[in-house]
Amino acid sequence: MDNHKLKGQRYRLYTRKSTETEDRQVQSLDDQTKVMQDIAKRESIRVIGKPLRESKSAKRPHVRPVFDELMQEIEEGKIDGIVCWKLDRLSRNPTDSGRIQQLLQDGKLKHILTADKSYFPEDNAIVFSVEAGMSNQYVRDLSSNTRRGMRSKAEKGHKPGIPPIGYLNDRIDKIIIPDPDRFDLVQVLWQKMLTGTYSVSQLVRVADKELHLTVPVRGKTGGGPIAYSSLCAMFKNPFYYGMLRFKGELFTGKHKPMITEEEFYKVQRIIDPKHATRPKENSHNFFLRGLFRCGECGFAITAEQKQKSIKSTGDTRHYTYYHCTGKNKTIKCSQPKLHINEDALVEQVKEKLAEFTIDPDFYKLAIETLAQQEDGVVAQDAAQTAARDKAEAKVQRSIANLRRMRYNEEIDDDDWYFSEMQSLEDKLESLHRQRNSAEYEARNWRAKADEVFTFARYAKEHFDSDDLEKKRPVVVGLGENLSILDRTIQFTPNKYFVPLEEMNKRTVQLGKLVRTENNDAQKSKNTPVGVLALPDESTSNNDLTTSWLRQLGSNQRPNR
Repeated sequence: MDNHKLKGQRYRLYTRKSTETEDRQVQSLDDQTKVMQDIAKRESIRVIGKPLRESKSAKRPHVRPVFDELMQEIEEGKIDGIVCWKLDRLSRNPTDSGRIQQLLQDGKLKHILTADKSYFPEDNAIVFSVEAGMSNQYVRDLSSNTRRGMRSKAEKGHKPGIPPIGYLNDRIDKIIIPDPDRFDLVQVLWQKMLTGTYSVSQLVRVADKELHLTVPVRGKTGGGPIAYSSLCAMFKNPFYYGMLRFKGELFTGKHKPMITEEEFYKVQRIIDPKHATRPKENSHNFFLRGLFRCGECGFAITAEQKQKSIKSTGDTRHYTYYHCTGKNKTIKCSQPKLHINEDALVEQVKEKLAEFTIDPDFYKLAIETLAQQEDGVVAQDAAQTAARDKAEAKVQRSIANLRRMRYNEEIDDDDWYFSEMQSLEDKLESLHRQRNSAEYEARNWRAKADEVFTFARYAKEHFDSDDLEKKRPVVVGLGENLSILDRTIQFTPNKYFVPLEEMNKRTVQLGKLVRTENNDAQKSKNTPVGVLALPDESTSNNDLTTSWLRQLGSNQRPNR
């Protein structure tokens, strides 16, 4: 640099470091500043102003305000040169590189001083262009390799990046593990949402006030309660049932699921994002609110409290009424004017529950019968599993044979080979899905049967209790499409309750028949009332239980 007159020229020191993958191996801003100050002192050049520091990526133009300020000072003739660690600190994209090179050729930028090289206006422009192009290509290659690596990681069942709340990255084994402080708490939120009796807004309060769940601290963020939007995103994330979403595709994860796939999609049916509301601190605790829709327009049923003063006693009575919100702008609904008292709704629910309720003796007998039938079901599932294993093995052999023929050059039609290979792989994937679904159903049928019987046995008791945690799930458990039309509850009964309803009807009919025969016998034979009793209860219950289980088998367990 002795041949160039640097004395008197004004320089600015520019440092840059991105927080992204491309700059993980780059020296810190403080290190860059120290190195360049030493070089400036050694070369006896004049540095004006404070060092310019920027923490932005240079992959794209027009996103670095400090760099734009530097270029503006050069164009206005306020400085003559730049001191930076390397040329790629100034630019990693063609637009900014071209801007710097143009300033050099115009003589407005007289010198760029780096740790190992200098650039002057009279230098060969091709050299500068090649070095700038290499910086740009490095970023492009790195970005491509990073995306490829992330996709490969997802395909292997490991989530790239930060896992959702409830999980942690194991930095040693490079896998995702349950968060020991949060996994169980997040699982509680899922279980509460599965009851269908909580809104997202209510669960935000539960997470904060009852569970004291906080967001993990990462850098300068976290440590506070989980936000409403974060909870909404959590309930829509398939990661929690064992899948990874990456670039719009789903991959099977190797982490521990928090819920089942069936439970995940049940939550999706419960959540209605269009009508979700943010938390409200002061709200009445209407225990039936949020459970019903309007049977005419499909919009929500709301609740309101009214009070009436009794002049004779001076007391004030409070009444709770339910009615359609009337917010559907496309349908002129008549239901908002039809208010129904909460007590009347409760009575209707009790009438519906009576249709599905079973007595303790029947409940005990049903559970015993289920246990007896389980051995036969296990044997049947084992045979079906063996058949699926055989089918999968056959497809895997076909794939291996096809590859062998390819390697031995017995196949020269590439289009046919790739088409046939894709067809076999699709078939194998379909068999895997069928296997997983069947295995889940095999594990779940007994639990479902227990759940149905337990509901039928205890639902009425739970609904009559004062515990809201028990009352609201009973209403949800009645069936689907809960609605109110003309002050009357309507719904599609749970298909597993239909046999119970028919059984109860037959029991009532049988009781009427016996009473009729009793009356006839009394008249014809002067026999005292009650001599003709009901058939033996255990025999009757046994017949009814067997009948119910046959229908359960056709409804609950899929045809395979």
